[in-house]
Amino acid sequence: MDIETKRLLLRPLTQVDAPALAYGLNNYAVSKNLARVKFPYSLDDAHEFIERQRGFDARSNVRAIAFRAAPEELIGIVSYEFNSSDVAEFGYWLRECCWHMGLMSEAAAALLNHGFEHGQLGDVQSCYHLDNPNSGRILRKLGFVETHGENNLCVAQARSVAVMRLHLNKADWNNAQKSRAKV
Repeated sequence: MDIETKRLLLRPLTQVDAPALAYGLNNYAVSKNLARVKFPYSLDDAHEFIERQRGFDARSNVRAIAFRAAPEELIGIVSYEFNSSDVAEFGYWLRECCWHMGLMSEAAAALLNHGFEHGQLGDVQSCYHLDNPNSGRILRKLGFVETHGENNLCVAQARSVAVMRLHLNKADWNNAQKSRAKV
């Protein structure tokens, strides 16, 4: 099932998306802000990721972000992934040409809302690189609360970077949605 917002379509990722995925992530300005993405990023890497995400825990949700007017053209990804715990890891990225348009806030809110309402989301965690404050603003706007700082490996940068960890749970999300509705 696709998720639609005012401007965006969040749809399942397919192998047809591999060229756009490789194009978007083979940009150091994008990949340097992601933990597990290498740089340079190739078409083979994109095909491998698309295949690998099919094996994620069934509760996980990985979505291609596209404009509703161009549903076949991936401009980013938003996802939550479950590993061995009941806490999902939330992540996202957009092509650099799509930054500063409010698109990620729109996509992220739609996926979280869908996950809390229809999925198995209860607790979600995320993090952002401290040298990428825009990502932190997006997460806080969504209701995530900072829990602690730490250092994590960034594959593209081939080094450990300072990050801030954040947390969001279903009750806080629902309360925030009720507060927004009153405004």
